[in-house]
Amino acid sequence: MKYSFTILITVFLAATQMANAQVADTLDLGEFVITASKTPTTERETTKPVTVIDRVEIEQHPGASVSELLNEQNGLMINGAISSPGKDKSVYLRGAATQYTLILIDGFPVTDPSGEGGAFDLRLISLDNVERIEIVKGSMSTLYGSDAIAGVINIITKKPEKGTLNLNAKAAYGSFNTNELMLAANGSAGITSYKLNVSRDFTEGITEAEPTEGADFGADGYERIYTSAEINVEPVKNFNFAPFVNYSTYDGDYDAGAFSDADNRYEANLLNTGARFQFKTGDFELRQASTFTQTERKFTDDFGVFNPKANLFNSDVFATYNRFKKIRLLAGFNYQNLGFELEGIDEASQIVSPYVTAFLESSFGLNAELGLRLNDHSEYGSNWTFNIAPVFNINDEVKLLASVSSGFKAPTLNELFGPFGANVDLEPQKSLTLDGGIKYRHSSSGFRISAIYFQRQIEDLISYDSNIGYINVNEQHDSGIEVETEYIWPNTRAQVYYNYLDGAITQNGEETDNLIRRPDHAFGVNVSRQITPEWSANLHGKYVGEREDIYFSTDTFQNESTTLDAYVLVNIGTKYELLDGMLTLFADVNNLLNTDYTEVYGFNTPGIHFKGGLQFNY
Repeated sequence: MKYSFTILITVFLAATQMANAQVADTLDLGEFVITASKTPTTERETTKPVTVIDRVEIEQHPGASVSELLNEQNGLMINGAISSPGKDKSVYLRGAATQYTLILIDGFPVTDPSGEGGAFDLRLISLDNVERIEIVKGSMSTLYGSDAIAGVINIITKKPEKGTLNLNAKAAYGSFNTNELMLAANGSAGITSYKLNVSRDFTEGITEAEPTEGADFGADGYERIYTSAEINVEPVKNFNFAPFVNYSTYDGDYDAGAFSDADNRYEANLLNTGARFQFKTGDFELRQASTFTQTERKFTDDFGVFNPKANLFNSDVFATYNRFKKIRLLAGFNYQNLGFELEGIDEASQIVSPYVTAFLESSFGLNAELGLRLNDHSEYGSNWTFNIAPVFNINDEVKLLASVSSGFKAPTLNELFGPFGANVDLEPQKSLTLDGGIKYRHSSSGFRISAIYFQRQIEDLISYDSNIGYINVNEQHDSGIEVETEYIWPNTRAQVYYNYLDGAITQNGEETDNLIRRPDHAFGVNVSRQITPEWSANLHGKYVGEREDIYFSTDTFQNESTTLDAYVLVNIGTKYELLDGMLTLFADVNNLLNTDYTEVYGFNTPGIHFKGGLQFNY
C-alpha cells in the first residue's frame, strides 16, 4: 500500500510535466499575511507556528468540506472527517483533545457552552463561504482567552469583490446520492459593499456503525442549509462598519454506538450574528466587534429527547499603536457572557479579560512578542495567562523561534450547572506550552523546510466520576515533533510533512498513554499542479500509524482497549475552467486505493467514492 502511494505521486507529476511547458507561473512565492497577533503580520514576524490555507488552495478543493480540508494539514487530524459523511468531527490539533482548540469565525469565538467540553460542531460551516483558514499552533489564551490551549483555527469568510454584482453558483453530485447546491452574490457601490450566500447539502450517506456479519444496517444521511449575509459601510475614509449574520441548520441520522444500528436523529441550529467596526488614523488603529452565537441541539433516541440550548455574547475591543519605530503595542478588553438552558436549568457565567501585548524588534534580527492577560470568571475567580515568544532571524533565509505560553480552559456551563454531576467548585484547566524550532526558506526559490518541537502540560483536568460527578484531577503531558518541507516551482507546489506525538496522563502517580485515536506517527503529501492555464489537479496522501481506541464491550459491560491498524489514504481532484473562468468543471475521487480502514472502532468508513460538479462565476 505504501509503495502504491509513492508510485501514484510519481505518475501524477510525470503525467502533467509535458503539458506544463507553456504555462505561466501562477503561484505566489511572497510572504503570507496572517493574523496570529490580531493584526496583519508577515510570516517573517510571526512568533508561533502558523499554517495558512489560502483561497487558491480552497478553490482547488471545490468538493471538500471544512473538516476534510483541515484533515490534510500538518499537525492536525479531524477524527470523523473520513468516516460516514454525517459523523461528528473531533479536532485533534497537536494531539490535544477537541476541547483545547478554539474555533473562530472571522477572528471571534463560536464556542458552544452546552457541548462536550464546549467544542464547536464543524458540520455547521460551509466551505463555499470561506476565503481562507489560519491555524495557529501553541497556546493562544493571551489573545483569545479560554479554550485556546492547543491553538486556534480561524475560519475567515469571503469578502465582497469589486463590481456592483458578482454571482457565484455551484451544483455537485457524488456517491451515496450526495447533492450540494450553492448560490452567492456580492458587490460594492459607493460607500457600501455586500455579500449573500445560501447553500444546501444533503446525502443518503452510509451506515455510521460498522455492520456486524450478516446484518443489514440502514444508511445515515444528513441535510444542512447554510445562509450568510454581510454589509460593509465606509461612511468616511479609514472607518468602516460591518453588520453580519450566519445561520445554519443541520438534520441527520446517527447510530447507537459501535456495531449498533439505530434510527436516532440529531438536529442543530446555529445563529452567529453581530457587527464589527474599524477605525485607523496614522499610527493608531481601533477595532471592535460584538458577536452573538446561539446554538440549539436536539438528540432523539431510545432514551428520549435531549435538547440543550446555549448562547455566547462576545465583545472585544482592542487598539494598536505603531508610533515607536521598534515597538508595536496592542491593548484590548474582552467580555463574554455564556448562557445554558436544559430541562428547567437556565444558567450563565461571565468572563472579563483585559489584555496587552507588545511586539519588539531589534536591528540585528532578534524580535519578541510579550503578552499578559487577566481573566476574571464569575464562578471560579481570576487567573493570569502570559506569552513570551522570541524570534531570531539569522538572515533572510533562516529563522529560529521559541515560545513559552500559558493557557486556560474555563469549566463549561454543563460541567458547572448541568443535570449530570455538575460541580460549581470546578477550577479552570491550566496549561503551559513550550515551542522551539527552526525554519529555512530559500531566498530565490520556492524551497522551505521547518522543524518544530513542542511540549504541553495541562493541569487540573476536568474528569467525570460516576460516583461524584465532574472533578478536577490528573495532569496531561504531551510532546511532539512537526517536520514540514515545501517546494514551489512554476505551476507546481509539493508539500511533505511528518508528525511524531507522545503523550500520557498522570493519575494517582502513574502515567498512562491516553492519546486515544491519535497515532504516534503520521505522514502526509500534498501536491497541486496547474497543468494548463485552464486545467489544474491536486493529490493528497496520508499515512496514519497505529493507535489505541476504547470501546464499551457488551460482553463484559466495561470499557475495553483495542489497537487500530495503520492505513494510507489517497485522494485526487481536478478542475477545468471554461469561458474565461466563468464556468468550472470539477471532480474528486477519494480513497483512490479503496483502502479498508477504521477511524473509530466499530464505526464504518467509505471505500472509493467520488464527487463532481460545476461552478459558475459572473
